[in-house]
Amino acid sequence: MDQALTTFREAADRENLHRRVRRRYSATLRQQAVEDWQQRRHHEGVRAIAAALGMSVTTLQRWTRGSAARPRFRRVEVRPPVTAAGGPMPMVITLTADGPRVEG
Repeated sequence: MDQALTTFREAADRENLHRRVRRRYSATLRQQAVEDWQQRRHHEGVRAIAAALGMSVTTLQRWTRGSAARPRFRRVEVRPPVTAAGGPMPMVITLTADGPRVEG
């Protein structure tokens, strides 16, 4: 095991001294893990990298996907309906198993 991996595992152990389950990692350690993955991903699989770092495969995958995260919400503008006559437009709201559906 190289020095960078040893240093990472020791720092993770210090941060999670009393936690054996559901370990938590600081932003610095997360960044180090993602950088290590970026350097080694062409030569090793994500399982081998996660095992070398001493962490869950799922955690490492979530962090690597999170580095290219999209915003969760998109800004929308809701406007009142307008008809040619200037009166309110009829609207039907149907509640389905897939969620509400607005027609009109």
